[in-house]
Amino acid sequence: MKVFRTQTLQGIDSLQLEHMDPPGPLASGQVRVAMRAASVNYRDFMALSGQLRSPGGGLIACSDGAGEIIEVAADVQGIQVGDAVALTFNAGWLGGPWRDTTSMMTRCCPLQGVMQEEMVVHHSEVVQLPEHLSFEEGATLPCAGVTAWHALCGPAPLMPGMSVLLQGGGGVSTLALQFAKLFGARVIAISSSEDRCQKLKQLGADEVINYRKVSEWNNVVRELTDGKGVDLAVDIGGAETIDRSIASTRVGGRVAPVGLISGWPNAISSLFSSSVDITPVRVGSRDDFEMMNRAIDFHKLKPVIDRCYRFEELPEALRHLQSGRHFGKIVIHI
Repeated sequence: MKVFRTQTLQGIDSLQLEHMDPPGPLASGQVRVAMRAASVNYRDFMALSGQLRSPGGGLIACSDGAGEIIEVAADVQGIQVGDAVALTFNAGWLGGPWRDTTSMMTRCCPLQGVMQEEMVVHHSEVVQLPEHLSFEEGATLPCAGVTAWHALCGPAPLMPGMSVLLQGGGGVSTLALQFAKLFGARVIAISSSEDRCQKLKQLGADEVINYRKVSEWNNVVRELTDGKGVDLAVDIGGAETIDRSIASTRVGGRVAPVGLISGWPNAISSLFSSSVDITPVRVGSRDDFEMMNRAIDFHKLKPVIDRCYRFEELPEALRHLQSGRHFGKIVIHI
């Protein structure tokens, strides 16, 4: 079978298209998945460059994938051949609070990634997809979708009439926008171009701010909320945006850091002076995934896909993500 793997962890250019034997016979509790689609995330760059703890014997790329069940062990119930499923990102986090050991079971560091034609996993590592979604749409959900859902439904859930600040037009932000509107919340979004701002409006954002034109966008957010600030800010940027996200949030509100696009934040002074809650989001659990899927199924929500690449075009897909010109998710057809 085909796999995309790096032996040297030296970035995109170190990826090699290889052939290896399919996984062997199933053990108790396992299922075999024919992978049909994958999606790419900024985290993949960290994995490919060696910034995350990786498995030995080379790293198979990408954490997010969807596929079809083609074999189940005799003792597996509730899953059958032909089911469309997505793989969970946190394979060991079934529910409840985050634990330190959970990070030892994340897909694509330290577990192998999904850019392979077949995978054998424990049945607890797959969730069934809503019937109206394609494999490509389902592949957008394990990291970006669950992250967006968990950020909005965390310790202080976003409720009807509340306000949320979102950043950019990537996978997490577009899915968070769609979820927030399902909840009846007001969405204020920032982005870097008029084209993307218009797309965010069309997707449902109530107000958009072009941060290339307005560098102190936190002041505009305050003006739009009568000086109070938003109830929740979902911070994607990291070091370059966290201070303004905090400054955009009301006293007693919540900031959910979910990304590190511009590096690790150093906002200690802001944290102590802001009187907001800071709750970093580590994607989410299997329970979060299944709850999100129920909402997606009921509302027949469709994730936004920017572009679909062929399996052999994974490096081009990653470079497209790196360019920052995408809107929604970038997916791979396997």
